[in-house]
Amino acid sequence: MTVDAVDPGPVDSGCPRGDDYDAVAACLAGGCRGMPGDPARLVAWPATDEAARVSGRVVDSEGGPGR
Repeated sequence: MTVDAVDPGPVDSGCPRGDDYDAVAACLAGGCRGMPGDPARLVAWPATDEAARVSGRVVDSEGGPGR
């Protein structure tokens, strides 16, 4: 059995924006959160032939935050 997981990172889901919204976005590549379709495409990817050799990994879809 193999398990793969997706860490979607900050996604602009349309929820109300608080004081931290802009601060978090400033730490992300391009200065913005991902859109819902970004992690959705990544969630579908492990089921494709291209991902046949990927096993037991957490794949981040967070836009490359500055850490």
